[in-house]
Amino acid sequence: MVPDDIRNIEIEKEYQTIDSAWLKLHYKTTAGIVVFSLMMECIMSVIFAHSGLIHTTTECYVLKYIIIPSGLNLTCILAETLIIRSKVFSQKQKIYSVSLMLVLISFVLFTVHSGFTATYYIFPGAIMMTIIYADQRLTGMTAMFCIGSAAFSEIFIKWDSDKVGIFDSSLSMGNFLVSIVILFTFSAASMVVIRFEQKKNDASIRTDLERHLLKQSIQVDELTGIYNRKALDEAMSVMEVQKHCEDPILAVVDIDNFKNINDRFGHYMGDRCLTQFARVLMEQSCSYTPYRYGGDEFCLLFHDTTMEEAVLICEEIRQLTEGIRIEEEKEIRFTASFGLSAYSSQLNAARLFVLSDYALYDAKKVRNSVRVYEKGMKIAE
Repeated sequence: MVPDDIRNIEIEKEYQTIDSAWLKLHYKTTAGIVVFSLMMECIMSVIFAHSGLIHTTTECYVLKYIIIPSGLNLTCILAETLIIRSKVFSQKQKIYSVSLMLVLISFVLFTVHSGFTATYYIFPGAIMMTIIYADQRLTGMTAMFCIGSAAFSEIFIKWDSDKVGIFDSSLSMGNFLVSIVILFTFSAASMVVIRFEQKKNDASIRTDLERHLLKQSIQVDELTGIYNRKALDEAMSVMEVQKHCEDPILAVVDIDNFKNINDRFGHYMGDRCLTQFARVLMEQSCSYTPYRYGGDEFCLLFHDTTMEEAVLICEEIRQLTEGIRIEEEKEIRFTASFGLSAYSSQLNAARLFVLSDYALYDAKKVRNSVRVYEKGMKIAE
C-alpha cells in the first residue's frame, strides 16, 4: 500500500512539472497573439488606406487602432515577463497572472474590433488555455472575466464610431446574447472536462507511482533500509553500458568479527549493529550509493569521485563506526574494513567486485582499515 503523504507529494511534483511546461507555452502564446495582432493591424491599415475605407484621418486611425491597443497589450506582455522571471511569485500566482493577462489582451482586441462578430471567439481561446492546469477555480475565474469583459465592452464602450450598438439593433443584440450563451456553455463544458481530466491524471500518476514504489521496495533491504543486492546488480549492469566522466569506484565493506557479536550477544543485537552501521553509511552517502550485499557485507558505489576522495570518505566512515554505541548493550564495540578498486574499460562488473574483494581481504588481515587494490593482491597467498 502506498502511503498517502508520499503519493500526494509525488503527484504534486508531477503536476508542477506539467504546469511549468504549459505555463511557458501559455506565455509564449500570449506574446505571439500580441505580435500577430500588431502585424495584422499594420497590414490592414495599409489595405484600408489604399481602399479608401478609413473614415477618419490617418493619424487618428493609427493612434486609435495601432498605437493605443498595441501599447496596452505590450504593457501586459511586459508585466507577464516580469512576473514569470520573478522569484517572488509562486508558480500558481504566475499561472493566474498569465491567464488573466490573456483575458485583458482579449478584452482590448475585442473592444477595438467589436464591429466584427467573430471577435467574440477570442475569449474561448483564453478559457481553453487554462484547461491543462486542471484548476476549476482558475478556469471559472477566467470564464467569468471573459464574459464580464465582453458584456462591459458591448454595453459601455463604443471604440469604433461606425459600429452599431447592441441597444440600437436587434441583430446586434441577438449576436451579443448568442455569444454570451456560447461563452457560458463553453465555460461549463471546460469545467466538466477538467473534472474528468483530474480523475484520469490522478489514476495514471497513481499507477506509475505505485509501480515505481513497488520496484523500489523490491530493491530495498528490509532490515537496514538501504539498497539490497538486487539493486547493486542492476546498478553494476547499468555501469557497464554507461559512460561516466570518471570511472566508478566500488568499495566492499565488511564488519570485523561480526560472527562473534552474533554468538555472544545474539542475533537481535547483531541486527542492531547492522542497522546502526547502515545509518552511518546513509548519513555519509553524498558521493556514493550504499548497498547491503548480504550478511555483514556492504558495498559503496562511488561516481564522479577520485580514488583519493573515496579513500578519505571510507576513512571517515571507519572512524565513525568505531564510535557506534548500541543503547541496549553498551559493551558492544565493532569496526569495519574496506576494500576499494576502480572500474575501467578493461574490466567488467564481476571483475571489479573481485578486485575490491582482494583489497578487502588485505584490509581484513589487520582489520579496521582501508585498502585499495594493487596489482598482485590475491585472497590466498
